[in-house]
Amino acid sequence: MPINLTLSLAAFCVGVIASFALPMQGMAWLWGLLLIGSGASIWITRKYRPRYVQAALTIFLFIFGLIYAIFRTDMALKNHYPAHINPPTQSLTVTVTGLPETDWDTGRTRFIGKATTAQGKTYRIQFQDYHGRDWQVGDTWQFNAKIRAAIGTRNPVGFDREAWALANQIDGIASVSKNRTKQPEKHSTLSFNQLRQKMITHWQTAAHDYPNGAGLMTALAVGNKSGLSYETWAALRPLGLHHLISISGLHIGIVGIFAAWIAKKIMSLLPFIPSRPRVWTLIIGAIAALFYTGLAGFNIPTLRSLIMLTVFAVTWITRGTIGTWRTWWIAMAAVLLYQPTATLAIGFWFSFGLVGTLIWACAFRLPEKETLRIYRYFYLLKQTIISQWAVTLMSGIITIYAFGLLPIFSPLANAIAIPLFTCLLVPIALLSSLLPFDFLKYFAAYLGEYTVSALVYWGNQLPELSFAHAPVSLLILALFGALFLLLPNGLRMKPLACCAIAVFALYRPAPPSGSLKIIVWDVGQGLSVLLQTPTRTVLFDTGTPAAELALLPNLRAANVRHIDRLIVSHHDNDHDGGLTAVQKAISIGQLDAGQPEFYADATHCSAGQKWQYDDVLFEYLTPTPQAEKDNDRSCVLRVSSGKHALLITGDLGQHGEMQLVEKYGNNLSSDVFVLGHHGSTSSNSTLLLNTLSPQIAIASSGFANAFRHPTQTVQRRLADRDIQLWRTDLQGAIQVSLDKQGFQAAPLVKQSFWWQKKTVLFWLNKSPFALF
Repeated sequence: MPINLTLSLAAFCVGVIASFALPMQGMAWLWGLLLIGSGASIWITRKYRPRYVQAALTIFLFIFGLIYAIFRTDMALKNHYPAHINPPTQSLTVTVTGLPETDWDTGRTRFIGKATTAQGKTYRIQFQDYHGRDWQVGDTWQFNAKIRAAIGTRNPVGFDREAWALANQIDGIASVSKNRTKQPEKHSTLSFNQLRQKMITHWQTAAHDYPNGAGLMTALAVGNKSGLSYETWAALRPLGLHHLISISGLHIGIVGIFAAWIAKKIMSLLPFIPSRPRVWTLIIGAIAALFYTGLAGFNIPTLRSLIMLTVFAVTWITRGTIGTWRTWWIAMAAVLLYQPTATLAIGFWFSFGLVGTLIWACAFRLPEKETLRIYRYFYLLKQTIISQWAVTLMSGIITIYAFGLLPIFSPLANAIAIPLFTCLLVPIALLSSLLPFDFLKYFAAYLGEYTVSALVYWGNQLPELSFAHAPVSLLILALFGALFLLLPNGLRMKPLACCAIAVFALYRPAPPSGSLKIIVWDVGQGLSVLLQTPTRTVLFDTGTPAAELALLPNLRAANVRHIDRLIVSHHDNDHDGGLTAVQKAISIGQLDAGQPEFYADATHCSAGQKWQYDDVLFEYLTPTPQAEKDNDRSCVLRVSSGKHALLITGDLGQHGEMQLVEKYGNNLSSDVFVLGHHGSTSSNSTLLLNTLSPQIAIASSGFANAFRHPTQTVQRRLADRDIQLWRTDLQGAIQVSLDKQGFQAAPLVKQSFWWQKKTVLFWLNKSPFALF
């Protein structure tokens, strides 16, 4: 019986992908399944029953994919920097290997470096420098730094730093200290990253007059994204054009095809035609694509794109003897063999998902050659329209699920921008970077400047829709619905397919069933608390300036379309850092603040103000606004339902806490206490804890933060009083349900996967001080 290669490849790929969905605990059943499956496949093969050989091979390759991905990922995890809550400061010898990129808005410089510790261990670290210093690729420096494990926030949606680090082979992150010492230079050959840095330097003259234009050209030529401002990137999102402003797989493919086309034209002018011209054109195109990938720094996403394109190019030589779907599975298997953790990157799903969608939707051929040319053009136009519709539909579903947003004008913007970028701007950016002519760089920067201006203008005008985060089951139904919808007759199920997509897009989570639902979001070293009654929404603080990565995606996922009252405890960027982003994305009813002079249309959260939403009472207990320290001007909010209550004090210090106790006494009693100042010793006094008598305390702090919040002293105070401590730095976002009958607390994200470290650290931390 012949072996179905396509099915075999699919089994391996599905096994690799499935490995990342395995749970953290209770994996004994997995090993039992692997043992039984392996034994069954071997027994079937030995018996050699023709009907079952394919089934045995499929089972074997699925299991092999599981084991291979687990083994490779486990090896990568062992190479990561160990996770410590309080990482030590140590001396590092660092060689700059990645192209340094500086943010316009913050002045922060980021680069990838090869870091060697005093013990001789080597890690691939992403460094951040806030001192505005120059870093050159290939230079070696010695300085002190704290390497932190690549562990970030943990919420239902939003940026996942652990997945990002695995997908991009990052072993840890660190900030560069103020003092550094240059090490003697070692003789080395010119690397691609050094070439990239030299090309960026040559753009500096044009950048003086056309900063955004030069930034766009360096992004297209060498993948340097730091030349564009935050305003530009924000404006690109409603247009759906982020994928064009860098060296993307599309650009790599276009460069390879363009180089192959030029090679074909040159060969046609030669007095003789080389043997196997298709191979020569493929080789030249592949070299051009490889060189362009090098200009992107051989980063992981571009390498994945190069592997995928190489497989499709090689199958082109076979003149169609390998089927299109088989080629697609070969490309996926090649990428997953190279890097199983690619499945953790959203770019992987966009790349293979959209290419697969095009194959699915365009499974018909153009008319034969003898058909009139006008009809061939008609069918080509029809195929183009179907392709655009298919990509729009499938990318829209993936975008809604991954980001909770849909740029509704993205198809039109891409239809205009893709030809502009791929056929004009990318070639000009490459030629201007490679040729030593300043006038060409000025022309390219001038063209880029007006392109960016147009993009920013339209990006600020066009709307985007937000969506709640639907369950995986509805996503799968929507994907199948889209596939049925793209079939010529849809198997007569197109109405049902439209319903499946509509249910996915219109999904809304159920409103709180009890009196009050409280979510302390994991926003790193900051604070943001969502309080929802069945009909009203209150948000206390907006976290750090990284709201677009953590807070906003989760507010959209929770279907928060309107905030009845937004409370900003005080003017500090770990409490009000996300205010501008929240105000831009969500309508606000009333804005209260401890320091209202810093915000437009804000009122002071004065003590004595009370209001009721449904059967929940909200009350401000804010101390005197004349306090000298900003922290002591924090809003203090007490929320109660019946005899049970929650207290939030912002960054209120011990002096302010003493005023609260003196004024309210036992009326402060609260079951749930959000620790003041993220668990700092300057807050959370024994006097306040004794007065409150909370049963649980929640510390909103960042993993391995420099302040060591929550401090050991505060943890001892809680432990001495049998107060249960919940921590966002170890458990992620915390949800509390509170009503007249009582309260319940639990991590908002209950499911953890075996490759994630954050929740594992919490369960290992049996003692409050075990990880210190």
